[in-house]
Parts: sequence; C-alpha cells; structure tokens
Amino acid sequence: MFRYPADKHLEMLNVFGPNVSTAEGPEWQRQRKLTATPFNDQKNVLIWAEALRQAEDMLRSWLAYGEKGVPSTADDSRTLALHVLAFAAFQKSYPFKSWMNQNSSDRPTTYRDSLAIILKNVLIILVLPVKAFEIPFLPAKWARVGWAVAEFRRYMLAQLAEEKQLAAEGKQGSGNLISNLLRASDELAQSGQSTRQTGPARGLKPLTQDEILGNVFVFNFAGHDTTAISLGYSMLLMVAHPGVQDWVAEELNHYLLSDDRQSWKYDEVFPKLKRTLAVLLETLRLYNPLPGIPKYTGDQPQVLQANGRDINIPKDTLVVPNLMALHTHPRYWGQDSLTWRPSRWIETSDPPTSTLGTRFRTESIMTPPKGSFIAWSEGMRNCPGKKFAQVEFVATMATVFRNYKARPVVKHGETLDEAKVRVLNVVKNSTVELLLQMKDPDSVAVTWAPR
Repeated sequence: MFRYPADKHLEMLNVFGPNVSTAEGPEWQRQRKLTATPFNDQKNVLIWAEALRQAEDMLRSWLAYGEKGVPSTADDSRTLALHVLAFAAFQKSYPFKSWMNQNSSDRPTTYRDSLAIILKNVLIILVLPVKAFEIPFLPAKWARVGWAVAEFRRYMLAQLAEEKQLAAEGKQGSGNLISNLLRASDELAQSGQSTRQTGPARGLKPLTQDEILGNVFVFNFAGHDTTAISLGYSMLLMVAHPGVQDWVAEELNHYLLSDDRQSWKYDEVFPKLKRTLAVLLETLRLYNPLPGIPKYTGDQPQVLQANGRDINIPKDTLVVPNLMALHTHPRYWGQDSLTWRPSRWIETSDPPTSTLGTRFRTESIMTPPKGSFIAWSEGMRNCPGKKFAQVEFVATMATVFRNYKARPVVKHGETLDEAKVRVLNVVKNSTVELLLQMKDPDSVAVTWAPR
C-alpha cells in the first residue's frame, strides 16, 4: 500500500476529455448518473442480436479453414468485439473481418477503422500527449495512429453536431451512444432544475462536449479489450476441455430448438443460458484482464475493517486488491481453486438422476461469498458494462458451440491429449501488457466440425 494521487494515476485516460473513469467525488457522482442511460436492457436487445450476427459470420469463416484450422481465434475475437462495440456506439454494422484485409499503411476510412487502430495502439496513445502525433516526419506507423485519433475525434464531433441539431428541431435521436449521452444529460439536468428536486440529480450540469467525447472513448477502450481478451481465453480453454463443450452444448440444444438465430430472443433465451455464462465467470476468475482494480481513499482517510480489526488508510492512498489471489483462495474456491471448472458456478436442487429438462429448470448461478469475486469491481464504482459483456459473450458462445465442436490441430508426432496440454500451456503462458493476455495465442490452430 502506498500513497498515490488518484487524478495523476488515471488522467492518462483523458485522451479526448474528462470522463467517468477519471472523475472523483461529486464530479464522479454527476458523471456516473449522466452516463448510466446507455447501459440498459433496451440496448442489450440490440447487442444480443448483433453479437449473434457477428458470431455466425465468424463461425462461417472458421469452418472455411477446414482441417488446417483457424490460425488465430484471439485475433478474430478482437474483430468480433470491435464490430459489436461499433454497433453499440454508432448503430453501424460491418461485415465480419473486412477491416483485417486493409493494408497496414492505409489511412482509416471509417469510424470502425479508426477505433481499431486506436485500440491496437492504445498504450502509445495513453502514454504520449495527442499533440505528439502532429509532429512532422513521424514514422509511418505513428503517423497512422495520429490520423486515427484525428479521424475518431472528427467523427464524434460530426455525430454530436448532428444529434444537437436533431434535438434543437425536436426530432428523435439516432439512438447511438452520443445521442444517449447528450439527451439523457440534458433531460436529467432540466428535470432537476425544473422540479426543484433534491439529492444527486438536483441542478445537474449537462455533460460538456469534451466530457461526451471523453466518455465515448473510455466506454470503447474499457469495453473492447476486456471482452476480446475474455473471449480469446475462453475459446482456447474450451478447445482444451471437450467435456465442457459437451456440457454447454447440452444446455444450448435444450433451449435453442431452432437453427434460425433470429428466433433466439434475448429476453427469452439469455436468462436461461446459465452454463454458458458460467464459462465466462470461471474464465474471469482465473484470467481476469485486470489483475488488480485500483481503489483510492480520495481526500479523506478511510477505515478498512478486516479480520475483526480496523485498518486506517491515509488520504490520497492507492490500494490495489490482488484479484488473482482472491479469486483462487482455497477458502472460497476449494482445493481445486487453480483448476478451470465452469460447473463450480452451477447449483441445482435436483439429483443427478433427474431428467435433463428438470435439472435445467432448477440450475442457477452460484453466488460467491461477498468480496471473493470482483471481476467487474464492486461498490459504487463497479463496471457499468457488466451486463453488456455478459450478453455479448453468451450470444457468441451459443452460436459457436451449439452445433460444432472444436479441437486443436495436432502437430506432427503429437497425440490429441498432448495437443490439449499444449493449448493449456499457451493459456497459462500469459503476461500483463496494460491488461492480462496470452503471449502466443496464435501458436494454436483450431479446427471445427459438426456435432
């Protein structure tokens, strides 16, 4: 534990403007309230449908590889997550993998292309001031990043101007992220002023232009890599555990009776796919993209109660809980706490001898002891995109594993069991580069076949 001013630690996220991740105190309360609107079930319906569409396209491209196998499930997971995010933010749907065919020296031509370049080079962008990318005679790669940053900002400003014009004319907004932020901010602020209400909403100042742009960037940054990394890990873990594939497919084929994915309605299907969600929860337990979640005492000292005693933490102090230690502690997770076993998340009141249909109806997601699982953080500053990530993940896994099985492409002189061990070793060979990620996921080729 050590002293560290919170604003200095996170101010690197103010690339396009102040945002809910960097705000503190009353300013954070204001921004959190004004930015909560985009994260609702109405938006989740759209995310579910787009994730199903993108996953179907991704699966089709994977099947085309045949026996030689998919060369990079991790890269394709990033593409899928990018496209779902682009749809959520700006209601624009792109063909799966089309941006991957673009020449690396090309300038970005769409919002999606700009965002892809920004997310791929986010560490450079967070470390260097934006002005640095305007220096003449930069290397081509850095110049391309600068073009992407400028194009991304230009696109957001154009969208903001369009939404303001629609609002001024009394017309309905487009429903994209900027529209949601702008209108929710204005409506809540006006409501607080006109009704003279008290409490957090009283007299709220609407989000500024820079705050809207800053929050759009943070939602994209926070929502893309974490979801893409979780998908990448889960895909290879499923490849190494065919028994888990069968276990999940049982559930999928019980509830998803039609091959027509348009009939898989979000409100009817998503709540039932508990085993599929358990795969994500177990993956995040062992391979959370954020190994630690920073918490701050702010400008006042805080008292932490632990093991029956009070611990006084000074003001302006950074505390980083060790998620990996917490998520693998045998006290909470048993003696097999280091084993990836999604079934640990499923509770049922029926005996194993009951029919599958009866058992599925009684299965539920286990609630871990309070404080033992904080993959999306906890408390007031928990992740607002938690449900968003869960919906996207479940839709993707349901599409991919309902009718198909995955296995690693066996190398010369290698048995299938040895190949599975190799896949697990690739998963375990991870490092932290801003976020946790596998060092060499592309060393595993994966082939898909019908069940």
